Amino acid sequence: MSDNEFESQPREIDASRPSSARLYHYYLSGEAVFEIDKIFAERIFEIAPYADLFAHNNRSFLQRAVKYMVGQGIQQFLDIGSGLPTVGNTHEVARSVLPGARVVYVDNDLEAVNRSHELLSAQGALDTTAILDADLRRPEAILDHPTTRRLLDWDQPIGLLLCSVWPFVPDEYQPRKVMATLRDRLPSGSYVAMTHATTDGLDQATIDRGDEVTDVYAKTSDPLTYRSRAEFGALFDGFEFVEPGIVYAPEWHPDGPVDTEDASFDSNLAAVGHKP
Repeated sequence: MSDNEFESQPREIDASRPSSARLYHYYLSGEAVFEIDKIFAERIFEIAPYADLFAHNNRSFLQRAVKYMVGQGIQQFLDIGSGLPTVGNTHEVARSVLPGARVVYVDNDLEAVNRSHELLSAQGALDTTAILDADLRRPEAILDHPTTRRLLDWDQPIGLLLCSVWPFVPDEYQPRKVMATLRDRLPSGSYVAMTHATTDGLDQATIDRGDEVTDVYAKTSDPLTYRSRAEFGALFDGFEFVEPGIVYAPEWHPDGPVDTEDASFDSNLAAVGHKP
């Protein structure tokens, strides 16, 4: 992608309300894009002091999943809901193992889109990597975008990443239908890695805190929806689970011992699926 191909939609960045992408970036980095992001994130930390652990565990899962997929022969990735760039982005992780890996990032937060484009431009990576301003709720616009079609070879397997994005797709947008559209367009041999926040199986005090977090997110541009293990598993219809199936994010192919005492340990489900 060349600089003159990059077109951000003519809409303004809303600095009056935080977005899920900017809050997630704050949890990971401690950097607030706008003051409102810090105010809301600090409120989340008051309710759930482990929000940064949650974010880092989610990010670490994505990185392990990318390396796993490269090990299975995947050479190209579609990362939807990629967020603001930080250390260990998908293209960086993939290219640490496979220098020629291609990546298309997608996000509907303009700050994430703009910063990602700046990073990719500074790295000289625009020939093999791109960022689209698009929304998971409209998958055809992602799949049929000229840049997606140019960078990804749809006759070869693709690694699809949907990490910590489904919680911000309300039921009214029919997540299973959206996922089916993505699945049906993926070539045979492709993989998908997904995570999802949950309160399934937690004690009542933790569930109550989760409800408080939901109340805070309701005032942002991206309200939060928790889903059960069964609801998360349904998003993998048509895929075969990679062992060990659905687990908590730190448990999926860990690099070392898993700290089950981590306060965020059992709040984020994760799995990787393979399309036969």
